[in-house]
Amino acid sequence: MKHLKIKASFVLMIAMLLFSSLSVFAQDMNEEAAEAAQSTASNINWLIAGIAILLVFIIGMVFDILSKVGDVQKKPIINWGRINANLALVFLVVGLAATVWEFMVHGKLTLFALPAASAHAQEYDNMFMITLALTGVVFVITQILLFWYTYKYKENLKRKALHYPDNHKLELIWTIIPTFVLTILVVRGLIVWNHMTSSKSENAMNIEVFGYQFAWNARYSGADNKLGRYDFRQMGVVNALGVDSTKEFAGDDIITSELHIPVNRDIYLHFRAKDVIHSAYLPHFRVQMNVVPGLPTKFSFTPTLTTNEMRVKLDNPNFDYILLCNKICGSAHYRMKMKVIVDSEEEFEKWIKQQPALTAKGTETNNAFSFKIKNSPLASN
Repeated sequence: MKHLKIKASFVLMIAMLLFSSLSVFAQDMNEEAAEAAQSTASNINWLIAGIAILLVFIIGMVFDILSKVGDVQKKPIINWGRINANLALVFLVVGLAATVWEFMVHGKLTLFALPAASAHAQEYDNMFMITLALTGVVFVITQILLFWYTYKYKENLKRKALHYPDNHKLELIWTIIPTFVLTILVVRGLIVWNHMTSSKSENAMNIEVFGYQFAWNARYSGADNKLGRYDFRQMGVVNALGVDSTKEFAGDDIITSELHIPVNRDIYLHFRAKDVIHSAYLPHFRVQMNVVPGLPTKFSFTPTLTTNEMRVKLDNPNFDYILLCNKICGSAHYRMKMKVIVDSEEEFEKWIKQQPALTAKGTETNNAFSFKIKNSPLASN
């Protein structure tokens, strides 16, 4: 008890010093109210910080004293087991309510609130929703059980814990069932992915998307539907993409700052990066692919709604499809985007004929330009 009295006296002394400091400070404020406000604000900040530290210390001392009293009386003053158990139930209820609120309020900001505009989008969305539903149900059940058992089996000095070293049957159940379900999800995901990445025809239009800090360029393969070869050492020398117009298949290539694509045509996108890793993300088409320096990547898809059709569907005359970078690639990552326009076949032909080709005779090439190619092989770099 002597030890407790010493600690109580120490806490009382700290409290008195604290109130004394506040009183002195108040007097100084009254006497020197006309002095520099900046110095006063700094003193207030330091005082608040000191008060916070002292309060934490005092609270810790109080709990320590109560713990010592409980040891002397052989009966705890504060039942931390019960407090933690009740807090577990509160956390469960608040957490589940917050989860529901998050889905209701911010669900409209997720990918699936955006209308799909590609042939494979429905299959992709279905796969994602099935996975979300299954994992969501498991999440809710396991969290309820976790916090309920935390509450039910809280500390109780009158109850002896059951020694339960193992249960092979139970371990088999919780191993085999998740393995079976996850195998189905993974296999289905692999099938969908293979279908999405291999759904290209011989008449697919070859377009290269070139990423760099902090913008995109598009390169069209021209009338031969073959992308010309490039040399990374020539980037910024012959052109920004390093494509030599004198090489085979390169003369009729077209470089633009906007991505125009015709509706209901297979589009074969070839991705390439100049500097760091980017990620080409076209949310309405459910397309995303890493764009890696020195490692060209590819993806094919078929747009199903023109820009004008999507504007009517959304009742938004200012809507535009967009290509974003979905990988934090530097200080200006936030503005790395490119406008995407889905045209009708006729609108696309009219637009592409107005774009200059890489060859010096670009005007002559464009006059004979047409993307209506039949049985044309895919380009390969």
